[in-house]
This record gives sequence, C-alpha cells and structure tokens, in this order.
Amino acid sequence: RDFTSMPDKNSVFATFNLDESECAKNMCLLSLVSLAAEHEEIPYSVIASTLEIKDEEVEQWVITGVSSGLMEAKMDQLRKVVLVERCVVRQFGTNEWAALKVRLDAWKTNV
Repeated sequence: RDFTSMPDKNSVFATFNLDESECAKNMCLLSLVSLAAEHEEIPYSVIASTLEIKDEEVEQWVITGVSSGLMEAKMDQLRKVVLVERCVVRQFGTNEWAALKVRLDAWKTNV
C-alpha cells in the first residue's frame, strides 16, 4: 500500500529508469513472503487483501512465489488456504541469528 500511494513515484521511476509494473510485481512477492514468514496457513482472502488483488489471482501469485524460490508452499483449493512449508527471510536480525545458532549446534552435536 505504501508503494501505490508513494508521492512522486513517477519521477523516481524516471530518475532510476525503473519499470513500475516490475517494481509492483516485486513488492507483491515481498508482501507474500512477509505473510508466509508470519503464518503457516494463510487464507486466500488474506493474501488477496494484502496484495490488493482478486481472489482468483491468489493461486498465480503463490505459484510465482514458489517458482521464484522465495517460498515452498502447497495450496489447499478446497479450504482456500496456502500451507507454508518454508520461505526466505526478508530481515536477518538477532532472533534469526539465535535460531541459526541453535540449529547449527544441533547439527554439530548430531554429526
């Protein structure tokens, strides 16, 4: 939403020679990944609302996110939910480093 309401976005696109539709696509993918990082199960309606798209477009966006390697997920078409298995992390802060340490320590112990 911040992207679509950005003031003077046309001058930004012109200055940096950016394609607005490509930037919008990337912002939607990043928003989808943010949702996936926060929830293991995401209703189609939540994805549609967050990305500001029609419900019918949700599956295509999930397929795009999965095919681009940003996430691993399955779609339950009957329940109209996305089941997230894994996704990339948009931010890598203190909590992520701590979780990585725990996983590496466990791996080191098991080797």
